[in-house]
Amino acid sequence: MATSQIVELANRIASNTAKVNDYLLSHNLPTPSFDVDGPRDTLIPKDELDIEAARVAIVDDTLKLRRLVLGPREYLMSYTHDELISQQAITRYRIAHSFPVGQEASFADIATATGLDQGLVRRFIRHAIVKDIFSEPRPGVVVHNAVSRLLAEDQVIHDWVGASTDDLWQAAAQTCNALDKWSGSQEPNETGFSLANETDKSIYVEFSKFPERARRFGNAMRSFTEGTGFELDHIVNNFPWGDIKDGTVVDVGGSQGFASFAIARQFPSVKCVVQDLEPVVLAAEKETPPELAGRVKFMTHDFFKEQPVSGADVYFFRWIFHNWSDKYSIEILRKQIPALKPGAMIVINDNVLPKPGVLSDWQEDRLRSMDLTMTELQNSHEREVDDWAELFKAADARFEFKGAMQPPGANLWLLVAEWKGDV
Repeated sequence: MATSQIVELANRIASNTAKVNDYLLSHNLPTPSFDVDGPRDTLIPKDELDIEAARVAIVDDTLKLRRLVLGPREYLMSYTHDELISQQAITRYRIAHSFPVGQEASFADIATATGLDQGLVRRFIRHAIVKDIFSEPRPGVVVHNAVSRLLAEDQVIHDWVGASTDDLWQAAAQTCNALDKWSGSQEPNETGFSLANETDKSIYVEFSKFPERARRFGNAMRSFTEGTGFELDHIVNNFPWGDIKDGTVVDVGGSQGFASFAIARQFPSVKCVVQDLEPVVLAAEKETPPELAGRVKFMTHDFFKEQPVSGADVYFFRWIFHNWSDKYSIEILRKQIPALKPGAMIVINDNVLPKPGVLSDWQEDRLRSMDLTMTELQNSHEREVDDWAELFKAADARFEFKGAMQPPGANLWLLVAEWKGDV
């Protein structure tokens, strides 16, 4: 008798779970737990490829098993419109901050601390508990678990949930309406975000009017760029920066200059120019490490203006183009052309969409979701390798796309094009 799919999945989950558990125990590491003192992150290092693959397989297979056991009807009905309401309430009303970690609180206590109706507090928290946020050890008594503790103590994660529910969720709900209104638009101010916020401005212009929203959104994005897989050593170690002898790297849209600092530290022959808008530059200049002050300079520059630094060896863009539709990405590339010497390299550190089935379902889902997020916010999108090649070709035939590679353990890829000039 053939083994059913659900039994195959269950056996594979059991085998991989044992593998992960054995690794944690053999390295004296705590096993996963949502107890209040449980680990906040996975404790498996990215370079433990076999164990990490087992962990990812567990995530994929448990999700697949759940869907199969639910069946098509209940699976579709499990996606409910109110999925994020309790998380929105927790962050908006700072419920996780309303009582200390390690202490108990009643619904009445939390209502007093937050100014919410006690009945609403009970509804929000009990919905959250079903999602493994908070615990209720006795009826009406609430304590923190590892998840709610993270919301109480980690501002970046709190801002991520807040931005997701107050900004991204609202934009997502209006995205199809935006497509109906502005069919085929590549404009960053004709999006689901635009409709949700009743604005004719792009997200970044709109946020400039609301400093606290801008701060929260920027902090939320840090949860990506500072997380596992975004480490700067992937940039430093996977491009031949050392071949640039007494040359210059222009870090276009380089924000606080972290990538340039990392490159300059490891390659003393390289000079870097970090370009960004004036408020970013004024703040970042003060943070330049003294030992790099002579080799990392900041410059106010809008990358939709002509590139002012001529003759550099590399023009580097880290996580810039995924924010912009093809129309504007082509414009950014073309603005570099007057400054380019033959042989100059455009180096891009950005997302690349995989071919279907290459990654685990869980990993692919995260990238596909990011693709839709960029649509709802900016009318932009993520790109496959062929899309990147076409982007350079559309910008100018004198760009020669040299290829793309994903460093082991990295989330972002490195994509390189060479300016061939008129020769």
